[in-house]
Amino acid sequence: MKRKNIDTMREVRLWIGQIVVPAITVVGSALAIPEVRSAVAAKANDWKQSIEQKIKRKENEAQ
Repeated sequence: MKRKNIDTMREVRLWIGQIVVPAITVVGSALAIPEVRSAVAAKANDWKQSIEQKIKRKENEAQ
């Protein structure tokens, strides 16, 4: 393996160990709380409806 590949893989391992794993742990812990889970679900539904409305508007404008 070339030095560049070794350095790249080291960077990937560092990102996974220091960024990805802690982020997943925090999100998992937050979603274990029912109030937080319901708030996230409500916000996700709002975003979904907003996107659907924008898509419908674009389709109507195209016709």
